[in-house]
Amino acid sequence: MNATGPMDDRPRTLRAHLLQGFLRWRPRRPVSLFLLFAMLIVLLLGVQIVYIKEDPKRFAFFLSLYFLFFLVVIARAVVDFFDVIREHMREREGLFRETFAKDGFADELGARVGKGNRDSWPEF
Repeated sequence: MNATGPMDDRPRTLRAHLLQGFLRWRPRRPVSLFLLFAMLIVLLLGVQIVYIKEDPKRFAFFLSLYFLFFLVVIARAVVDFFDVIREHMREREGLFRETFAKDGFADELGARVGKGNRDSWPEF
């Protein structure tokens, strides 16, 4: 027993460790990651479509559900793609403005280019 109370040194199960890790992990992850896990679950549960041979209506129903689910996943992926591109362009523009707003940078660059000496130009 320590000063703050009894030590909780009971062994924890694997499920308890996984649950605690998931609860810490969840707030930082995007929706698309959870959709990726949902795809795996849907594919594993979708194995039963192989065994549907006698009922074409049931087969068509399950197949349309799969297409609908994957259409939602693709739409979300497109939205995430455009969010990433938008953020990249915003940061690129901010970096560009920050670089040219520095004291004397634009003047020095203009003077170097005005000289016409390629050795004085910055390397890219």
